[in-house]
Amino acid sequence: MMILSVAPNPLTHNRYGIITAKRLGNAVKRNRARRQVSHALRALHPALPAGFDVVCIVRGAAIGAEQSAIMAALRQTLRRADLLSEDEL
Repeated sequence: MMILSVAPNPLTHNRYGIITAKRLGNAVKRNRARRQVSHALRALHPALPAGFDVVCIVRGAAIGAEQSAIMAALRQTLRRADLLSEDEL
């Protein structure tokens, strides 16, 4: 559903980027997917450690997916990147 790229930054806060390719659909579909991922990131932001650049590349499965599915996929991806522990959220 998504690919995550994480790099440390020298700042005291995180920076987030969301990428949706044109091949995913028209602008309406891409922007909806971007808003859903952005909403999920905002909800998970307090549980994440500070000082990282996080880039989320949205894949085709996220187009038309429910918000709960996107949130679950983002949690799983953040756990694999060691930014979110099992007991958080």
